[in-house]
Amino acid sequence: MTQEIDPTQNPPQPGALEDWINRQTWRFAKHWLLVINAFMALFIGLPYLAPILAHYGFNRAALVIYRAYKVTCHQLPERSYHIFGYQAALCHRCTAIWLSFFLGGLIFILLRHRLKGLPFHWWILAMIPVGLDGGTQLMGPVYQLLNPWFLTGFAIVVWLGLTAAMYKQGVRHWQYYLFVLCFPLGMGYVHLTGVR
Repeated sequence: MTQEIDPTQNPPQPGALEDWINRQTWRFAKHWLLVINAFMALFIGLPYLAPILAHYGFNRAALVIYRAYKVTCHQLPERSYHIFGYQAALCHRCTAIWLSFFLGGLIFILLRHRLKGLPFHWWILAMIPVGLDGGTQLMGPVYQLLNPWFLTGFAIVVWLGLTAAMYKQGVRHWQYYLFVLCFPLGMGYVHLTGVR
C-alpha cells in the first residue's frame, strides 16, 4: 500500500548533508568570480613555481607540476620561458591565454554590473582566432621569434574584449565588421606565411 501525503503537513527537512551542499552551492554562487580568479592565479602560478622548485632541489614536486601541465601544453623548450635555467611548465602562448583570462577576470570585477550578455553567434565568431591560433601550430614550426606565441595568445583575448566592448556600445558600421574579420584573417596569414 502507498501512503498518502497530507499537503497540509510541512515537507520533510533536508538532512545535514543536503543542507551543507545547499549552503556551499549558494556560497559559490555568491562568490563565483573570486573562486574562478583564485583558481586562475593558482593555475598560472604553478607552472612558474616548477622551475623555482627544481632550482632549489625539490625535483619531485617540480616533476609533479610538469607532468600535470603536460596535459594542457606541449612544453617545447624553445617556446617556453626559463627561470634559473629551468623551463616553465607553460609555453609563451598558453601563458598569454591563461594570464589574459585572469586579467580579464580582474577587470570583469570592476565592469560586470555595466555589461550585457552577447548573442550566441558572436561567441561562435569569437572562436575564429582561437581556432586559427591553435590550428596553425599543428602545421609545424612556423616562426621562431622570442614571443610570437605570447603575443598571438594575448591578442586573442584582447580581440574578444574589444569586439564585446564595441558590440555593447552599439557600434554597427563597416569599421566594426572590418575589425572583427581582419584580425583573425591577419593572424592566420602571419601563421601560415611565417611573416615576422
